[in-house]
Amino acid sequence: MINMKLPYVLFLIALFLFNFLILLTPYLASVGNGASDALYLAFAPTCHQLTSRSFCLFKSKSDGGYSIADCFPTSALSFSKVNRVDYPDRTGYKFPVCARDIAIYLSMLAGLIVLPFIQKMESEDWPNKWLLVGAAIPTALDGTSQLFGLRESTNLLRVITGAVIGIALPFYILPILNSLYIFILEKIHGQNSYKKKGDHRGAR
Repeated sequence: MINMKLPYVLFLIALFLFNFLILLTPYLASVGNGASDALYLAFAPTCHQLTSRSFCLFKSKSDGGYSIADCFPTSALSFSKVNRVDYPDRTGYKFPVCARDIAIYLSMLAGLIVLPFIQKMESEDWPNKWLLVGAAIPTALDGTSQLFGLRESTNLLRVITGAVIGIALPFYILPILNSLYIFILEKIHGQNSYKKKGDHRGAR
């Protein structure tokens, strides 16, 4: 029996594991686990990893307690990519992706969890494309103004803009995965081995 929910389930598992590894990396670094080095390297192709645009998991030198904050005390641009920052009272261990990317990936996971309540998880149809354009505008404006040196954003603003686009993305990515899944089934089993596309398309 063909499970039309398989793309959703696999996408959900992949996003959960991806986010879990992002959150796990600085903790492993804080306890001296060498696996953190491999994770920093693995995430490097997905992000610029600039320390000035990242959050750190801080470990108190007095009581060993943890907190999360900007790696650097100011939002001034620095091209440093160090994974560890030391202060008199605490040591910070950088997350392997920047503040905006953390927000995007976590919001994608949240959006995918909410998706079945809004749209059929088997659907191959996108929501209105202008919703995606609208969700991308805050990140585009924030990122472009930084790129041209007009201003330097803050991690808080990066999180907000990243969350807006992140929560929208699963509603567009999942239909693509569903279409790809159907295409593969057609190639493997033939055109008549499953329900016609029209039977499982459409939003609620």
